[in-house]
Amino acid sequence: MIRLNSKSCILNSVNQSGQLLLEALIAIAMIVAVVTVGSQMIVASMRGNKFSNEKNVALGLVEKTFEAVEAIAMEKWQNVYKPPDGTGNSVTSKGSSNHYYAVKSSGKWALASGDGQETVNDLAYTAYLTIDNVSRDSSKNIESSYNSFNDDPSTQKITVTVNWAGASEPLILSEYISRWRNQVCAQTDWGGSGTTATTTCPTTNFGSEDDNLDRSGGALKLKPL
Repeated sequence: MIRLNSKSCILNSVNQSGQLLLEALIAIAMIVAVVTVGSQMIVASMRGNKFSNEKNVALGLVEKTFEAVEAIAMEKWQNVYKPPDGTGNSVTSKGSSNHYYAVKSSGKWALASGDGQETVNDLAYTAYLTIDNVSRDSSKNIESSYNSFNDDPSTQKITVTVNWAGASEPLILSEYISRWRNQVCAQTDWGGSGTTATTTCPTTNFGSEDDNLDRSGGALKLKPL
């Protein structure tokens, strides 16, 4: 005959229930931890993708600005060398305190003073460029610090800055542009002097002469003494 100890059975049952409850709590805690970490990773990934997309837009604005400045320089170098329209100062109109932005004017790119504003995907971007003079050393290499005695008037440093809400810091990129094509005037008429010593294409007159030239026959010849 077998006797069952009722107290022992009850204690075993309670221990088993307590163990199951503890295992359940541990399992729930692990699930909560996994879900929390997973949620944080998803949020971080979404934020990373959002910033990456915004930065790609900013890079596109930088590239568009560089292309616009190159087009302006090709059209008329003085508009970049003496910004914003060729009538500025080649020194004081440049530097970090002088902001410009590219704008379409009469179907052509031009420079305007100030900061440009552009909205892409409902996000406002601020973009501007600055222009700096460039100097070269005796080996024709660009010097890291500008030296006015070695100024290279045919090269300019363009720096584009783009900023937007949510960016930890603005996007800043620089590149150099050079004047590689100069306009050449063809002097076809030696009939008389112009009103100024500064010749502007396509004028065909010269600045002045001292009456020692023979202009007959469509050519310039020195008169005999």
